[in-house]
Amino acid sequence: MFTALFIVGKIMFRLICLLSMCTMVSCTPIRDRNTYNLELVYIQQGLERQGEIVLDHIKSTCCLGSKFTDSLDCNSMVDTYITIKERTPYHLGMMRYLGRLTEDRPEPPKVVVEGALLCE
Repeated sequence: MFTALFIVGKIMFRLICLLSMCTMVSCTPIRDRNTYNLELVYIQQGLERQGEIVLDHIKSTCCLGSKFTDSLDCNSMVDTYITIKERTPYHLGMMRYLGRLTEDRPEPPKVVVEGALLCE
């Protein structure tokens, strides 16, 4: 036999599911556009400043004049630096696109890692 509590529980469960689905399918953005854009600017500035520090470290550690020191650590640092430098604009553009701040969907970059170019 079904009790009143069981029936109310089933109705509440269906109501919660229905409200959850409506919220997920809704076209209304969840976040404030200005706040979201400021967060993206903050992330961009942080990554650019950290990139400058990493580049200075690479130049002081891995460059002897204009010659690149070919070591595992130096190659790893250069790979990380170039990848972040080249992919950051793409990811920030994609966040802006997904956050509905722009209609332009960015194209993924082609990342080419060459350590010798950093020592010139």
